[in-house]
Amino acid sequence: MRLLLKRRYTPRGTPGRLYLGHRPLCLMREAPKACYGGEHSCLSEGVYELQPEHSEAEGWMIRVGKQGWIKSLGPDHLPTSGIMAPVTCYRAEGRPLFTRLAFQRLFDELGCCWERGEVVELQVVSVGVPYLRESCRIPSYS
Repeated sequence: MRLLLKRRYTPRGTPGRLYLGHRPLCLMREAPKACYGGEHSCLSEGVYELQPEHSEAEGWMIRVGKQGWIKSLGPDHLPTSGIMAPVTCYRAEGRPLFTRLAFQRLFDELGCCWERGEVVELQVVSVGVPYLRESCRIPSYS
């Protein structure tokens, strides 16, 4: 099974939407891309294998390849390098809501696949900026 994370880069963070086929599963938030010069950065675009892991200190998490994690973060915690945090929705001012619920729903969805022995992959891509599309460009008459 392959999940698709479509995200866009901003200086304040990297928001995205996670899909299974054409069905959206949840929203995601990550640290800004490294080019914005921050202390932390999001994972590079590519394909990663997902595996469940458990620790006594943090509970269930999902390992993303060798360098990343998907885990539940509270609304007051910003994602650090390699951390993806599921979100159900955002308030008007941008504060994430129902982060634990989003993680639990995602984990339940993937748990069935892991129980069957399926390999679960995550493909991370960036969403193009709409005004860069050929059909949206303003013609120049100079």
